[in-house]
Amino acid sequence: MKPSQKKISNRCLLRFDEKFSNLDDLRTEISSCLATEDNLWLSYDEDAGIERLTRTENGYDYHKHYEMNNFLDLPSGSSELDMEALAYQEPYLWFCGSMSFKRDSPSKEESLEKQLSSLSDIATDENRFSLGRIPCIKKNGTYELFKEIEYQGNSIRALLLRGGTKSTELHNALIRDEHLERFMMIPCKDNGFDIEGLAIYNERIFIGLRGPVLNGYAVILEIGCKEFEDELLLSQFSEEGKLYRKHFIDLQGMGIRELNITENGDLYLLAGPTMDLDGTISIYKIKGGLPEQHSSVIHDSERLFDVTRGAEIEHGTDKAEGMAFLPDGKLLITYDTPVAERLEGNTSVWMDCYELS
Repeated sequence: MKPSQKKISNRCLLRFDEKFSNLDDLRTEISSCLATEDNLWLSYDEDAGIERLTRTENGYDYHKHYEMNNFLDLPSGSSELDMEALAYQEPYLWFCGSMSFKRDSPSKEESLEKQLSSLSDIATDENRFSLGRIPCIKKNGTYELFKEIEYQGNSIRALLLRGGTKSTELHNALIRDEHLERFMMIPCKDNGFDIEGLAIYNERIFIGLRGPVLNGYAVILEIGCKEFEDELLLSQFSEEGKLYRKHFIDLQGMGIRELNITENGDLYLLAGPTMDLDGTISIYKIKGGLPEQHSSVIHDSERLFDVTRGAEIEHGTDKAEGMAFLPDGKLLITYDTPVAERLEGNTSVWMDCYELS
């Protein structure tokens, strides 16, 4: 696969509240982004919250933090949610945790025995197994999150998909899947089950997996949700008798880092390495989106271009994980572990915008 880098159109400055307690983590660990008109929504790894910024002349500012516990009863309180994906379909902002297990990393300062023990230790953060929606309504020119609100004559509220501290209804259904069952208990960076993308189109909910990648083919799951009492339940696809659909995409060995769907139904994918390594990160497009059927195999997704790779400067940096369509039609890419040159002062970080034409 030959490199096909595209020139950056412009850089976008994200400025955060200098009084925010986790400021350093926030601006260096952004995992997902989403634009709703003049608002930019962000999630990052080390918290159970969502961040909102508002468009300015040079980028985004006026940072507001939303604590998830104020909207939902998370399985493990305010501990890390590992929120890897955001999506919007009026009137809800949707979010999803990675639903993954993790393997500890050894430290060279520790004894050999301790390092070996770390590599054998597989753990989970209970809030990772969360998928839900929060009312997100435009008020006085800006979008705001609500625990409960009247919308078009009905009361709508924040809800979570049915689950527990180590699984959800979706996770439980996949444990017996012919393609995925062997990966469900494998840690995320070992090519195990790992969610990193979310997109919604006409009530179809698409979940992109960073892992596993099966013989070079990435996986997108499709589900539907219905409200029942105080929870979301998976909707059964009536003609198929299943709670989910599977779509396999030839991304030349890469996993999915982010999903986005345009108004005309075209599906855009941010794709990169599934393992913890440096490598090509590319934008793909599937014109017209995915077929409405129980499963599909897509062989001819269009590779548009590659995004900046900080690994060309320093190992493990500038890992593109967020992708959002801005009101001006440009594509915003946000980076986890940005190179030092991106950091501006003590509160801000520069991200990249690309023209799609």
